[in-house]
Amino acid sequence: MDLQPRTEPHFQKEQPMRKGPWANTLAAFCLLSACAAGAQQTRPANLERVEVAGKKDDLSAWVRAESQRFVVYSDANQEDVTQLLDNLEKLDHVLRLYTRPNHQTKGKAEQQEPKLTLYYHSRVSALREVDASVPADAVGLYSSCASGVQGFGVHLERVPSLADEQLDRSPLDDTLSYVFEAYARHFLYRHTDIRIPTSFVDGFAQYFSAARFSEKQMVVGRVPKDIGGYLRLVRDNRVSSLEYGDVLEEKLANAHNDAGPGGARLEFEAKSWLLTHYMLSSDDRRQRLNRYLGLVDRGASPTTAFERAYGLKASEIDQVMWRYSLRGTDALRVALPSLPASRVRFHALPRAAGEFVLADAALKACPSRPAGEALLKKVAGLAAQFPNDDLARLTLSRAQIDWGNPQEALPALNAVLQGEDANFEARYLLGMANLRLAERNEGDARRAYLQAAQGHLQRARGLNPQSPEAALAAFKTEVAATDAPDSAALEGVISAWQTAREVDALARSAALAYAYAGNADEAHHTLVSLAQNVRDAPSAQWAKQWQGRLQAGVTRGDILAEMRRNPAPDAPFKEWTIDKKDVLQSVEFISNAEASAAFLETMALRAGKIEQQMQLIAAAQGLRMEAMRRRKLAPDSTKRN
Repeated sequence: MDLQPRTEPHFQKEQPMRKGPWANTLAAFCLLSACAAGAQQTRPANLERVEVAGKKDDLSAWVRAESQRFVVYSDANQEDVTQLLDNLEKLDHVLRLYTRPNHQTKGKAEQQEPKLTLYYHSRVSALREVDASVPADAVGLYSSCASGVQGFGVHLERVPSLADEQLDRSPLDDTLSYVFEAYARHFLYRHTDIRIPTSFVDGFAQYFSAARFSEKQMVVGRVPKDIGGYLRLVRDNRVSSLEYGDVLEEKLANAHNDAGPGGARLEFEAKSWLLTHYMLSSDDRRQRLNRYLGLVDRGASPTTAFERAYGLKASEIDQVMWRYSLRGTDALRVALPSLPASRVRFHALPRAAGEFVLADAALKACPSRPAGEALLKKVAGLAAQFPNDDLARLTLSRAQIDWGNPQEALPALNAVLQGEDANFEARYLLGMANLRLAERNEGDARRAYLQAAQGHLQRARGLNPQSPEAALAAFKTEVAATDAPDSAALEGVISAWQTAREVDALARSAALAYAYAGNADEAHHTLVSLAQNVRDAPSAQWAKQWQGRLQAGVTRGDILAEMRRNPAPDAPFKEWTIDKKDVLQSVEFISNAEASAAFLETMALRAGKIEQQMQLIAAAQGLRMEAMRRRKLAPDSTKRN
């Protein structure tokens, strides 16, 4: 992937964030050779007016907000939702300047993409309603699977509106830092084929977590709060358990950290941030970053690739990064007139619909069978209270299709279409219900269900051409119903994958579609990204097997048979965002306690009286016991899926 921006920001005179250990400036934007002379104005002048649907006496706390690239469901204040969306639109715009998605070619218009659905909760506990296995200190989640891609964030504190001069000085609020961290990581998964090295993916996410925006300016390169706290510990106390070679290779299994696995993960993220900051700190290093990622993509180990790209020996990396951290990394404030302002439209949800928001989200997150069956039972009980509500019908139908009897979903879905024939969700779910019924039948019944599924999914795709879920379902229906899928079906699933690259089920289907169409290079390229996906071992193994099969030679019949095969249901990829404050506090306390205990023991050896020695030794033992207790209770932030 070529990490070059497509337009050039205009630069203000640098405003250093602070002196001291982070003293030099990150100048990634202004030093890039691919910068153009100016930036196109794309921002509207004002927000669109708010629209409210429903009677005021029968409204839910939940609202639906929609901007240019996002759909948000939230029970937070509308002003807070608007502020969140405005910042997310700006971050998305900047990430597109920073990356050149490898599925786009010069001169090709940007492909229309589905809007990303986010849930912005007013309380952290709401995450448990989506996934009961939520780890300690979780403040966000991205869930990706064949049924959809969704993000979940929490309103922790007000997101301030910043003037230009505040960008590099104002405290970094936790709400935006965690939302930005999660979205930057997701952006790489969705818009690029970068899956390794993990240190770059995490470093990229941490790097952009501290980006901040005013109306026409931004700041990049600020150190995230807890990342900076850990690096100060490393600098002052040398509490290091990972060398940079371990970080590049993601060797965390044997890391011994004062705060256990969570502390080792925080150290990994802190050092990944510093590595990424270093790699983006000049035009030369950024060009080397492109070479580094290319070498890794071609099979070199991250350490070997780093040595070759940056002209360093593995034994030199720790010292180079130590000097870089001491020399410092000031933030850089830049003028960027192309920053968009969000155009937000709100719709208040009726009370009935509000009851189903999180249950519907949980069903789209591809839950486990026990969780799915529990959701079916819960939704059936709720739907009985609101028999005429369309969202209740749609949510119950989805649960029945996935975890019950799809036949039972047909009447409710047809009832929705009687009131609104152009309801995309009802059309899509009717297609899915008929596809599931075809899988359970044979002969004429199977053919009839497949024909019905084709009709509904074709109509659904007409209503929402950007839906990856509808494209994948239409593709599966086509290959099940015909002996030779046509070019429209193949192109449809490939196009859907190009706009939702994080969904492995789409990647598998796209790779097979490329191979079936005789496009061996693109099939291989797609399989490489799957094979490198360390977060989905079964898909990676499948991709490696098919790389070998395609190289050896397969027939179209072999490929069609694989297209028709029903593998085990996809396990969703769930990327949790963890609040790092508790982990950092544990590391700080344990590190200080151990240092203090060692000092007291040294003083005991020098004490002249037995009583003083005993008191000092007892105090040291007390500190060590408390450190041990804290170590056992230290939060584990390692959970990824």
